Amino acid sequence: MTINHEKAWHLLRRLNRGDLLVLLGRALRHLEPADLESIFGDHAQPHELGDTETQKRKPLLEATREFSDSALSGAFYEDFTPNWRNSSNTPDKSHEFEAHLALLFDRCLEEAATGDPAEVCASYELIFDLLREIDTFDKDIVFWADEGGVWQLGIMWQRVLPPYFQCLAKTVEAQELARRAKAVVDTVVDRGDRAKMLQLLADVAAGAGA
Repeated sequence: MTINHEKAWHLLRRLNRGDLLVLLGRALRHLEPADLESIFGDHAQPHELGDTETQKRKPLLEATREFSDSALSGAFYEDFTPNWRNSSNTPDKSHEFEAHLALLFDRCLEEAATGDPAEVCASYELIFDLLREIDTFDKDIVFWADEGGVWQLGIMWQRVLPPYFQCLAKTVEAQELARRAKAVVDTVVDRGDRAKMLQLLADVAAGAGA
């Protein structure tokens, strides 16, 4: 398949800042150092983006813990006084939170296939704890001018949860799998998606017991 640049441009124009940050973060994973100047030359010097030595990525669990701690400390919180003119606006920091979360889920999915299932589960569960905290509204974590909550993040649970279920099935017994996975579905998944997620859980449990 070849890229249709006109179609891609029209798509990019429709996306919000958070979605664009996710696409940029994913694209950077495939970018060659030699391409840095041609892409970022108008906005940054190569040394601001690159290193002379290859940098090792932080372990998934460490990166997840840093993200969670930053969010809980208010690093992504930016509010304003809503009115009829700005009630549909989203602060830049809220978009940044959404992008960091999406890219962290990308890593969870990636490492679910190749990494330590216990570490992947622990990383997922740190994220789930953070999402639960958002829905309590006790701390200033993410701001939405309109009605807030995890549902505003638009998480694609059908993509995100099965790898968690599969890793959990590798680390705990069937009864514990059902208890912990159902608790996640009941407390963080959008109501309209819960039945589908429970069916996916049943499929994973059946496969694990086969």
